[in-house]
Amino acid sequence: MRRSFWSAPLALILGPILATSAFAGGKAISCYQQATVPAVYKTVQQQVLVQPATSRVVKKPAVYGYQKRKVLVQPESVSYRTTPAVFQTRQSRVQVQPASIGWEYRMIKGVKTLCKVKHPAVYKSVSRQVMIQPASRVAVRQPAVYSTVKEKVVVQPASSYVVKNPAVYKTVSRKVLVQPARTIWQPVKIRGCKY
Repeated sequence: MRRSFWSAPLALILGPILATSAFAGGKAISCYQQATVPAVYKTVQQQVLVQPATSRVVKKPAVYGYQKRKVLVQPESVSYRTTPAVFQTRQSRVQVQPASIGWEYRMIKGVKTLCKVKHPAVYKSVSRQVMIQPASRVAVRQPAVYSTVKEKVVVQPASSYVVKNPAVYKTVSRKVLVQPARTIWQPVKIRGCKY
């Protein structure tokens, strides 16, 4: 504190005096010399940005899969089938001539004799077609025909999301000037100078 207090006043006082040669050769009462006070620094910690914050968009493509699906190949249909009548041949005995009684001549022992004769009925077999089942129309149903196919489907749709990377800092040390270097006048003890 003493050096700082005297440095400025002494510079103002001694400057003109030293520059004047009128006082040269007198007895020195006190003596001062110039001294340089080095600059004062201090070390401070400071955060420095190494890499700024960034963000990027990540895209996820859609995910596909396959699933089975039933498809109609041929629709249901109905057709009709005609069944003809069914006949059967049957035999029947038909009377052609009924029984009768008549007179006729016969030779009996060489003598012509009139006889009463009984004639039996005359029959014959006759074939005829008999329908045992009439004609009919039957509906024939054809069921629908299906097939199984594989088709591509979206299991998970495409999406995107943002990935953020925070800024990266590091702590560095640096010197900070607290007080610059300066020149002061300080008292000195030298021979012939009373202090």
